[in-house]
Amino acid sequence: MKCYLFCKDLILFVFQLFAFFYLASGNLASEKRILLEFKSSVFDPSGVLSSWNSSNNPNHCSWFGVSCNSRSEVISITIPGGCREVSEGNFAQPCSCSSKLSKFPFYGFGLRRSACSKGKLVGNLSPLVGKLTELRVLSLAFNDIGGEIPLELWGLQNLEELDLEGNSLTGKLPNEFVGLRNLRVLNLGFNELEGEIPGSFSRFVDLEVLNLAGNKLKGSMPSYVGSFHKLKGLYLSNNQLKGPILENFGSNCRYLEYLDLSWNFLVGSIPSSLGNCPRLRTLLLFSNMFDGVIPNELGQLHKLKVLDVSRNNLSGLIPMELGNCAQLSVLVLSNLFDPVLSEQSSSEELSFRLPLATTDEYNHFRGSIPMRITTLPKLKVLWVPRANLEGKLARNWSGCENLEMVNLAQNRFSGEIFGVFNGCKKLHHLDLSSNRLTGELDDKLPIPCMTLFDISGNL
Repeated sequence: MKCYLFCKDLILFVFQLFAFFYLASGNLASEKRILLEFKSSVFDPSGVLSSWNSSNNPNHCSWFGVSCNSRSEVISITIPGGCREVSEGNFAQPCSCSSKLSKFPFYGFGLRRSACSKGKLVGNLSPLVGKLTELRVLSLAFNDIGGEIPLELWGLQNLEELDLEGNSLTGKLPNEFVGLRNLRVLNLGFNELEGEIPGSFSRFVDLEVLNLAGNKLKGSMPSYVGSFHKLKGLYLSNNQLKGPILENFGSNCRYLEYLDLSWNFLVGSIPSSLGNCPRLRTLLLFSNMFDGVIPNELGQLHKLKVLDVSRNNLSGLIPMELGNCAQLSVLVLSNLFDPVLSEQSSSEELSFRLPLATTDEYNHFRGSIPMRITTLPKLKVLWVPRANLEGKLARNWSGCENLEMVNLAQNRFSGEIFGVFNGCKKLHHLDLSSNRLTGELDDKLPIPCMTLFDISGNL
């Protein structure tokens, strides 16, 4: 009797083991078919997916861009597109931008590093990718994938990172979906998405990075964004967003490092609550319709490196509290250039334009530049042309050993220039034109080494 029971249990165990391996092998075959279906749905002129070949390379986990877990289930597909430049916030810009951005030399200081792959995929994203149930990462940034994002992708329960930046995706973001409960990174920047930012995104409670920049999104900035307590980077620039930034935005931003809301139609005042974001390193609010003053509370941002509030309707005094931002490297308070992203040209480069007239800067401040700003030890760029500033320049910018670029043109500064920039050994761009300055030039200024030196239009 015991022998009979033992044999029965053994047969049952062997059957279960066989069933497990049969189902597992079937599942792996299914995942391989899904990958091959994805390959067949795109045009691959550079042979990026040449290793995706079940005849020559049957192990799909060794295919380019594919990673698997210990059970050989696909957990990551990472296939970056052509040449790109990536910022510290882990987001990319096409390399073709770099030459265009040279027209705006204050932009991107310390923000970019380059990375390239061997080609681009062209086509639509297969809905079958949504059947890769263990997928954690789907990254196809800077390819040429078009069409709408398949609804099946929004149903992936385990996906943590969805990075489709720099493609040609169209359509609207979904108002309802069932997956993405564990999403940490949502990067859909620089596509052609339309509509509003949906309320369904409020479920992304663990989101660390949200990039929707460079689309055609309208509506207001969602209030729930302020409740993402783990958020490190928020990029909504170059859309058509309207309305104010709600004051409670800065009430839950202890981890926020990058905030870019530029190139929209946002109105109202800059929230003083942004001063509650202790890790904020980059704050870009330019080319909106903000009014009022620059909040003194921004002086609490001791890790801030880049601040650009140009091309708004700001007024009042430049707060001396900005002198508390000891890490500040780039300070842009007004700007006569207007780098506006236009449609892609036939060569797929992003083109920029300069305005026909330079009358679009509406920031008009009172007073002068506080002394505490001129002595910031890490300041590289100070850009404040045509901002209604007046008074005398500080006699000696004592903390300017890192200063590289100064543009104070078309203001009403007076007094002598002699000795002001003596200690600025790295200075290579100095524009003080169209002010009321007098006196002689200092022979210690390294004028022959400068890329731009303009003091025309003074007294």
